[in-house]
Amino acid sequence: MTAIYNFLTVHRPAPQAMAAALAEAIGVPVRGVDVADEDAGQPDDRNWDAPVLCTHRSVAGDLALSWDVSVSGAVAAAPSEAGAALRLASRLGTTVLYPAQETAPSAYWAVGPDGALARARLLEADEGDGDGPPCLVVDAVDAPMGQLPAARVEVLAEALRAERWETPVTDSFAAAADPDGEAPATGTVNRAREALLLWERLVRRIDAGWLPDGRYPFELYAEDLRTRDRLEELGAAAGPERERLGSAVAELDAVFRRGTDADSGALLGRLTGSGSAVADRGWWWHRRPSKLPWDGG
Repeated sequence: MTAIYNFLTVHRPAPQAMAAALAEAIGVPVRGVDVADEDAGQPDDRNWDAPVLCTHRSVAGDLALSWDVSVSGAVAAAPSEAGAALRLASRLGTTVLYPAQETAPSAYWAVGPDGALARARLLEADEGDGDGPPCLVVDAVDAPMGQLPAARVEVLAEALRAERWETPVTDSFAAAADPDGEAPATGTVNRAREALLLWERLVRRIDAGWLPDGRYPFELYAEDLRTRDRLEELGAAAGPERERLGSAVAELDAVFRRGTDADSGALLGRLTGSGSAVADRGWWWHRRPSKLPWDGG
C-alpha cells in the first residue's frame, strides 16, 4: 500500500541532502529516492520507478519548503508520517511540520531536531496579488520550539476539542433515546445528546486530572458550563425523555462535583468579569476545579 507524507520544513536542504535523509528515514538506498523541484518543472530524467518520490516547492513566511512524498507499497515497513518526520528533523537539523488528524486545515504537529514535539496552528497569510509562493505563518504552538521563535506559545483549543474521550453515559442515552439513529438533527433528543456529549467530555477530563498535560483554557471551561446551562433548559423540554436525560445528567454531575470545590462562584465571577452575577446561575457556576488547569487562578 502506498504511503503519502506531507511535510513542511523551516529550512531548505539541498536536494542531495533531502534524498539522503529520506533514504535513511524510510529505509531504502539513496538511489531509490527521486527528488524533484516542482517550481522548476518536471525534469526529463525523473525516475518514476523509484520507490520513494519526493516533489518539493518553495513557501514563504515561517517555513521554506513543502514536501510531497510518495512511498511505494514495495517498501517494507515504511514508517508512519510522524516517525518519518522525526527522523528527517534529526538528520537535517530542521523543524518539520506534518498534518494532524483533525479536519481543521490549520492543525499540524511540529517536531524539532532535538525531538521536541508540539501542536502547531498553521495559517496562510494574505500576500496581496498572489504572485510568488504561499506565505505560511506558524501562528501558535503549545510548547516552545526553538526554530519557530515568532509563534505564540499557548494551549490550542482546536486540538483539545478534537481529543477523543470515552463517553459511556452519552452513548447509553443515545442508544436508549434514539436506537435507530433517526432523531431529527434539530430535535430535542439530538440536541440533548450533543450537549450531554460536551458535558461528559469535560467531566471525564476533570476526573482524569486534566490529561494528557494538565492544561485546559478557562475560555473552553466556561463554554462547557454554558453547555450545562443548555442541558438544564433541554431537560425541561425533553418530554418523554426527561427522566432518561435527567438521570444521565445527574450521573455526570456527580463526577463534576467530585472534581470541584464549592466557592460560591468567586473564581468564575472574577474570571468572567461578572462578579456576583454568577450567583444567579446554576450551581455548577458556584464551584471551581480542585486542580486548576489554567494559569491565573
